[in-house]
Amino acid sequence: MLPVELSSGVLRLDAPQGADADRVVEYCQDPVMPSYLARLPWPYRVTDATDFLTGYVPAAWADDQEYTWALRGPASAASSASVSPLLGVISLTVPVGGDRASSIGFWLGPQHRGRGLMVEAQRLVLDWGFTTGLCESVRWEAVAGNLASARAARKAGFRYTGLGPAGIAYRDGTHPPSWKGELHAADDRTPAQGWPAEVVGA
Repeated sequence: MLPVELSSGVLRLDAPQGADADRVVEYCQDPVMPSYLARLPWPYRVTDATDFLTGYVPAAWADDQEYTWALRGPASAASSASVSPLLGVISLTVPVGGDRASSIGFWLGPQHRGRGLMVEAQRLVLDWGFTTGLCESVRWEAVAGNLASARAARKAGFRYTGLGPAGIAYRDGTHPPSWKGELHAADDRTPAQGWPAEVVGA
């Protein structure tokens, strides 16, 4: 599949580009990144960003394995001669075989957090995934303690399904305790009860 652009009055999601490499490297120096992103190389270098943006991302789109978008400001905020700066990244991994459950992952640059951008990005991606029939449900997980990710997932409508080992191995080969959630196409996306108290903010 070719990359698909998604947009609203708040955000535009489009294909990451090689020109985004410097911004990706900048954001990935945030000390929380290696703790919370399982597959992030560490230390993170320009070559890692370039390989991700110009190698992995387009290949995964072409193979219908994982759809990754760059988060940017709305189209009206960008001039016709330039691309609006990268704010973060969101991806939807598609089902394999008979499994109809996709998984979602995302991150934002530190200075862009706390503005509700990732909740809106999830809405755009989830609407696309469900309306196109690519998936019937979407799973989310984050290392226990990753409050920013958990709060964004809860506000996007995910239901908390419990604590368990991470579904993929981290750089040290471990599967750290992780919060997990799931959202079905027919679910009401009102923030659900049942999340850990620290996620809700109680």
